Amino acid sequence: MTGEPLRCGRISYTNDLPIYAAFDAGAVECPATLVSGVPTQLNRMLIEGELDVSPISSFFCAEHADELLVLPGVCIGSRNAVRSIYCISKTPPGSLAGVPIAVTGESSTGRNLFATICAESYGFVPQYFEAEDPFEAYGKDGSPCLLIGDKAIDAHLAAGRADSYDVGELWGGLTGKQMVYAVWAVRRDAAERRPDDVDALSRSLIDAAAWGMANIDRVIAGAQSRIGRPDGFYADYYRTLDFDFNENARLGLETFYDLAAKHGLLSHASGLKMFTKDLARV
Repeated sequence: MTGEPLRCGRISYTNDLPIYAAFDAGAVECPATLVSGVPTQLNRMLIEGELDVSPISSFFCAEHADELLVLPGVCIGSRNAVRSIYCISKTPPGSLAGVPIAVTGESSTGRNLFATICAESYGFVPQYFEAEDPFEAYGKDGSPCLLIGDKAIDAHLAAGRADSYDVGELWGGLTGKQMVYAVWAVRRDAAERRPDDVDALSRSLIDAAAWGMANIDRVIAGAQSRIGRPDGFYADYYRTLDFDFNENARLGLETFYDLAAKHGLLSHASGLKMFTKDLARV
């Protein structure tokens, strides 16, 4: 390692525990200093240089594709339902044109994915407003909201299936493709200065993800001790998520970028650049 450890973010939700649990347990060494935050906080910290590497919103990564390189092999995605990004509404999504939807400030990919789905499937871009507690209005009068992460899980468990629309499931129904919600990205300047250190961290993340899948019972126990949920929830949840940034995941993400650009949500359909130690190949 060259100099001080790299500064690496971690998402402060239970969705990344199958990767970070290996570091927490000491089963895989993490050659970086870890900093926790919600996705939009990590997005900002990475682009402003407060972090060198971080899991960030896949939509945000596309917006800053010239400044970032994507680490291979790991992501937070799903093959269909995601179970932690929900539109909670008494009214089906296709009937929400012109209806204000409360949205969390923690979200980048979630809100833009739902907007892309609405634009492509129903012909309108949803009208969002940020709220400290988006679920509060739903609890009062059934007003729609969009949530991500553990707050979305809790809202779904409270609201029930009839009013919960899984955004990953909506995406799968629209496109038949997987979706990637977060990727691990490195600042280009950090990659150029410290390619060996970034490569070591990248490999440790892949090893950590493999350990998490091989020791999923330990991961589930850790998640349950952190936020208690109904029996069997985490086993189903982690089976739903996909942490492998493989070809199918990449194709699903590119489809999202294409459709988001088509509907004016993304300035251009971004081609993400991957990190390699041989930066001449980037």
